[in-house]
Amino acid sequence: MAADTPTPGTNVLVMAPSISEAKQTACLDLQAVDSAAHHNVLHITYSGVPGELVDQWRDHYGELPARMGIVAVGGQPGQTAGNDSIAENVFVTSANPNDVTGLGMRLNNYLNDHDEDSQLVVCFDSVTEMLQFEDLQPVFKFLHMFAGQLRDADAVAHFHLDPGAHDNKTINRLKPLFDDAIDVT
Repeated sequence: MAADTPTPGTNVLVMAPSISEAKQTACLDLQAVDSAAHHNVLHITYSGVPGELVDQWRDHYGELPARMGIVAVGGQPGQTAGNDSIAENVFVTSANPNDVTGLGMRLNNYLNDHDEDSQLVVCFDSVTEMLQFEDLQPVFKFLHMFAGQLRDADAVAHFHLDPGAHDNKTINRLKPLFDDAIDVT
């Protein structure tokens, strides 16, 4: 299922099984807002390998975006498995999965360096994995703050959530944080 491209200033909740082709397809489709030369991509990942994320982007779009930031939550900043070298316009950093404040600071630093002449596109993968390290209330507060920052930056952002891993109460608590939700289960 191809997802419609959201407009700038929009945060979308993508509900799909954590490991599925539908999730990956929706993710890449939601990042297609303009030519790669005008993209500034920020990818926050709890389980992806930065080199593999770069390779997936290249396989799908052919060329890298003008700027790409990857925050490997729980990973090592130099982690490039799947790619011998990461291009100079790709910035990789790590964050502690048990430190929501530290993650927020890393993301804020990236947003502060955003060139307003490019379209900021953000993938947060995943809320489900974040909830494995933090309780619902701090995650809710973090997502509320981050989604607001992304709206202010006119970013096109999507956040992954595996609905099979959460009860309805948790999903219903998080859904109002987003402008739209798509279910690709």
